[in-house]
Amino acid sequence: MNINQIILISLISFSGAFALTPYAKKIASHFGLVDKPNKRKIHKGLIARGGGLAIYAGFLLGLLFFNPVLSKEIIGYLLGSFIIILLGASDDKLGLRATPKFFVQSVAAAIAIYFGVVINMDQILVGHLADYDFLSIPLTFLWLIGVTNAVNIIDGLDGLAAGVSTIAAFAISAVAFLNGEFLIGPLALIVGFSALGFLPHNFKSRIFMGDSGSLFLGFSLASLSIMGSLKLTAAFSLLVPIMILLVPIFDTLFAILRRIIKRQSIFEGDRRHFHHRLLDLGFSSRQAVYFIYFLSMVFAGLAIYSSFVRNRDGYIAFGVSLIVLFVATSIIVFLHQKKENQAN
Repeated sequence: MNINQIILISLISFSGAFALTPYAKKIASHFGLVDKPNKRKIHKGLIARGGGLAIYAGFLLGLLFFNPVLSKEIIGYLLGSFIIILLGASDDKLGLRATPKFFVQSVAAAIAIYFGVVINMDQILVGHLADYDFLSIPLTFLWLIGVTNAVNIIDGLDGLAAGVSTIAAFAISAVAFLNGEFLIGPLALIVGFSALGFLPHNFKSRIFMGDSGSLFLGFSLASLSIMGSLKLTAAFSLLVPIMILLVPIFDTLFAILRRIIKRQSIFEGDRRHFHHRLLDLGFSSRQAVYFIYFLSMVFAGLAIYSSFVRNRDGYIAFGVSLIVLFVATSIIVFLHQKKENQAN
């Protein structure tokens, strides 16, 4: 694939999602795919949740023009992502409970794994530890389910999930191209530009991507990050995807830990996510989104650098990413808690 073809499929994905979002909004409103305000949300009134359908349509258009060789892994990803889209649309309409959502996500993950979307433990474990390569399937399952829901969790502000997903998809594409994965690189670009095409509407027209969009993007990033880093050596095949998706992963893990400490269900929503705390500290919605974009771009850049050097400097970059995010989160949580104590 040459540069002109790459530009073409990128433009088609972007244009398709951008042009179809207003129609998706009308369809979503007609069929009752709307988001209702509650105490955890900042919007008022009913907002259409059809953006995910436009993102998926842009993805399909880009895929059609890309016309890739359908390897087993790509087939598994496409089948799994289609199931995820159906799940998301159903959830946007019906408001499904956590258990059936987890079951369907598990089916999608199992299909992807069956077709070969699997973390290669042989590249991570060496020596006698390689005897534990049976962990590859459960680890892949946790990765697919975890990242899918992590992107869903950060979808709390206009432009946040779409923008973070765009940054992550472009980083995955860069890593894939750097490592000779010329099928996964364009696929990740298609996902990224589809999300980017939706983004202007998300900011201006008050339309949400809904669970169909956030779950699809999360599943896509989880799957493509595995397939795009298989040629990386040693632990970089796992560290690089973690760095690229560090913001949603960290926010999700922090939320799970917070709920366990409070003896709450890990599926119980709250208003303690990173973006919520930024809002409470006086950030505008747009400022909070841009701040998280900045962090995501820093980590994505460090991930690309790590995939390129593949040596001690790469591990240092990973450590720096963890330290930066930990310090930023600690400061935000401290200031947020201090403000709450003063208010009480």
